[in-house]
Amino acid sequence: MKHVLVMLLLGACAGARPAPQPARPTLDTAALAAELDAHQAELALVLSRDRADCAALATNLAALFRRMEVTMNRAREAQKDPALAKALTSDLKRYDATAAQRAARMEAELTPEAPCIRDPGVRDALMNMPTL
Repeated sequence: MKHVLVMLLLGACAGARPAPQPARPTLDTAALAAELDAHQAELALVLSRDRADCAALATNLAALFRRMEVTMNRAREAQKDPALAKALTSDLKRYDATAAQRAARMEAELTPEAPCIRDPGVRDALMNMPTL
């Protein structure tokens, strides 16, 4: 009888395991960094290619910014987790030199004298550019 009670107690204790912790979300920060870089590359291309075609520039910027928003939302979520934020920052550093060159080219494209800078569609699109 004593052995039966011990067995029952052991069985009861075995069933009282702590609830499993939810799995930490995984994110391929290197892929996300590459995606962010690709968006910047596309932005530089659109600004240069469509510089004088205001309708095309506005349309292509708006389409790009809709796609960018999805990526930026993922990056914002990653920033909430310190480990993911650190990994993403590290992965983005691989693109720093190229990104700086592109940023300088884009700045040169968006001068007050740019053909479409005062176009309402282009201005609306630029005002909706997602940022981190």
